[in-house]
Amino acid sequence: MVASRRIEELLKAYAEGPRLLEAAVKGIPEAELRFSPGPGHWTIHENVVHVADTDLVAAARMRFVIAQPGSTLVSFDQNLWTTALDYASLSMEGALALLRAVRASTLEVLRRAPSEAWEQQGINTEAGPQTLEWLVEHFADHVPYHLRTIAKRRAQYAQAKR
Repeated sequence: MVASRRIEELLKAYAEGPRLLEAAVKGIPEAELRFSPGPGHWTIHENVVHVADTDLVAAARMRFVIAQPGSTLVSFDQNLWTTALDYASLSMEGALALLRAVRASTLEVLRRAPSEAWEQQGINTEAGPQTLEWLVEHFADHVPYHLRTIAKRRAQYAQAKR
């Protein structure tokens, strides 16, 4: 069981992600969800799908670090995934449901992880060693990062509509 105050704070931040993302996109009209200021810029819709997809990868990485320390943590090209998996056509509601489910399941695993697991690491194919603590912190911060992107995209949409 996890005892550290820092770990408890990380778990709380990680748990809040789905609620924060759902609140940020609630009530946004479809045209605004699909708005892009230009090539190479994701829509709000694509940001949401990306967050859910990335959480699948993160959940697997965390499990590898807990169960098989030293495992290879495969990196991925997020822009290639956006295009190849056609994020624009995927369901945003489905992505939000996936994020909720993945986070809930992963939180259960993390809460049961022994304290020494938080210092265990896997080896990311691009970034090198990553501890469980680093992974949880990084992905707890991933939603707030995209909330800022969503706010920026909303401002850009409002500006474009003037």
